[in-house]
Amino acid sequence: MRRSASVRTTVLLAALTLACEGGAPATDDAAGMDAAASASDAVPAGAQPGDPAGSDSAANGHGSPADQDTLPVPDRSQETVRDAGEKPERVMDELGIGPGSHVADVMAGGGYYTWWLAKRVGPSGRVYATEAEGLVRRLERGDLEGVSNVKVPGNLAEVPAGTLDAVIINRGYHLFNQPQTRILPLIMAALKPGGRLGIVEVRLGMPTGHDMRTHRMGQRTVREEVEAAGFRFAGASELLANPEDPRDDFMEGRRHLADRMFLKFTKPAATAGR
Repeated sequence: MRRSASVRTTVLLAALTLACEGGAPATDDAAGMDAAASASDAVPAGAQPGDPAGSDSAANGHGSPADQDTLPVPDRSQETVRDAGEKPERVMDELGIGPGSHVADVMAGGGYYTWWLAKRVGPSGRVYATEAEGLVRRLERGDLEGVSNVKVPGNLAEVPAGTLDAVIINRGYHLFNQPQTRILPLIMAALKPGGRLGIVEVRLGMPTGHDMRTHRMGQRTVREEVEAAGFRFAGASELLANPEDPRDDFMEGRRHLADRMFLKFTKPAATAGR
């Protein structure tokens, strides 16, 4: 199934990110996406479609203050069940993320990986989080309140060029429209030469394709798209593989246990600036 080519609202993109973290499945038609958004997070009344330099990060997808007051605040007590399946510390190890690293959590959603990254990089590091609808509430009045090493830019273009050691996209790459011309160039610009991009995505039952019914992608498709944007392939890890996954449904509430590819790429050392 081809990716939907329509423009998306900022809030819809953030809501779909939260849905992919464990909410209801979405489809590639407008009605299906609206259903997924409302199942995972509230969409502010009057939200208008926009094309934020792609659908790379639109702003942050914040609703009105009234909307925000009624939404739950994510915290670690809700997330620990995911840890064994997500293996965040081992993923960060494979991406070379350590104390003092400057990193980005793209499609941060409620901030599951942001929490881990902030802990890993420490006070001398920096975490930029985009598409972070739930994370914003968490930073304002949740378990990340007062954390000084997490920033939520309007989009990845606001991250200083050539400053990031690593970028991670956890189960959100499939939501980007035309990634080779939109989000991937922004990631390339933000990374240092030699910087690393890690993509964790739920695998389709075939090497190629993009299925928005199940929110899965073929591993070869992801690799080809990222390489086409100028990144060098640095390896595929089976750390998050699950051979028992039939690879034919959304796995509502269990996507952290789905069969996932973990692909690693680097920015070529000769690539300069934006």
